Amino acid sequence: MILITGATGNTGPDIVKAVLSRGERVRVLARNPEKAARLLGDEVEIARGDLADPQSIEAAMEEVDRTFLASAPAPDQVALQSNVISAAKSAGVRHIVKLSAGSADAKSDRMFSKWHGATEDELKRSGIAWTILRPTFFMQNMLALAGMIKGGAIYQPTGSGKAAFVDVRDIAEVAASALTEKGHESKTYEITGPETLSYADVARIFSKVLGREVKHVDVPLQAARDGMIQSGMPPWLADGINELSQGMAEGKFDQATDVVQKVGHKQPITLEQFVRENQAAFS
Repeated sequence: MILITGATGNTGPDIVKAVLSRGERVRVLARNPEKAARLLGDEVEIARGDLADPQSIEAAMEEVDRTFLASAPAPDQVALQSNVISAAKSAGVRHIVKLSAGSADAKSDRMFSKWHGATEDELKRSGIAWTILRPTFFMQNMLALAGMIKGGAIYQPTGSGKAAFVDVRDIAEVAASALTEKGHESKTYEITGPETLSYADVARIFSKVLGREVKHVDVPLQAARDGMIQSGMPPWLADGINELSQGMAEGKFDQATDVVQKVGHKQPITLEQFVRENQAAFS
């Protein structure tokens, strides 16, 4: 039995689907089982629970031998994920696959990198076999930029920095392989798309697919922060996203790997393919 946390989040549904396609039994931990059932279907066993409630996690761990660890960004993220590791250790879980982040490092002065790095370190100390997945920027996050793109511009404080944007479906295939195959223990996988792109490159791809000009406008970090907060985003989250943008501007994510091919056993989805599939959202 595989327990998947974060199953209703950005990557969760695709990971559930990929694991089920390999013939595995899947249980998910969900605060809202009704919502999870609608989203994930009848093949999934659903345990009501919350990462802030250790007892609910312990109950969900019954008969579980592998766990996928993911949660939404939150100021208490390290403590929440620690609850899962502790419950897994008590339950005798033999392998945890953690969804982390590029450049994760407990000593980092950048929020998300520090949080994920701290949990990576705890997982490695736990005595449980581990695999760490470090994806780069999600292509699906561009759907949140649809309003900008419809207006003909992508406002991002990334300069000419590049990243190899990755589709969450490709992350899911890597995760499913790590959960269901042998040989992935003690491995850290940097998961990327097939090519590094600046936001100017991204804008050119949108222009090509949509048949109209889309440009990248480099904006100051403060302007980006103000815009995110005005849209209703908590200041801490806006700061964390700005740190990622700054890392991109500094070249921290300027690499493309072959992990999707070698571990996920598929060709990675290109950004052009993603835009074509989601063209209606940007038109």
